[in-house]
Amino acid sequence: MPRPGVVTALAIVCFVVAVYLLTSGLLLLITSGVLPLRSSSALPTAAGFAFAMFGMVASCGGHLLAALALILQVPLNLFFAVCFVAAMIYAALGIGIMKLKNWARLLVIVLAAFEIAAAVVGYVVPRFIMLRVGILGMAIDVTVLIVLFRSATKQAFGLKRT
Repeated sequence: MPRPGVVTALAIVCFVVAVYLLTSGLLLLITSGVLPLRSSSALPTAAGFAFAMFGMVASCGGHLLAALALILQVPLNLFFAVCFVAAMIYAALGIGIMKLKNWARLLVIVLAAFEIAAAVVGYVVPRFIMLRVGILGMAIDVTVLIVLFRSATKQAFGLKRT
């Protein structure tokens, strides 16, 4: 069975998220002075633009991680390492989705469900306001879950029709 177009779109989103995470981590290191550049660099503006453009698409707990980095004074090298590992996971997910591997489908289901659960906790418990995700982000997660649970999508991933 050929790969459905929506599955290809999901894989592309995984690749975009991977690039965003890697770029965000690098820009954070550069703009914080860990990786020194000339003072006339326009990278702080670029970092703000990148965070604003892709923040809705790839929230993936980044807001929570940034808050923890401020509260716990986590070294920025560790923050970059987490961004790098997350980027590699999303790149692997993109490859797995493109190759119609069921492990990738299951992991995307787990990540989307976790994001929805975290957002609900953020709205219900005021202490966890940092977990809140916008309505668009929640709608994307719900759509991903619906698409990945459709029987045609399951068949494309090699599962028997139920």
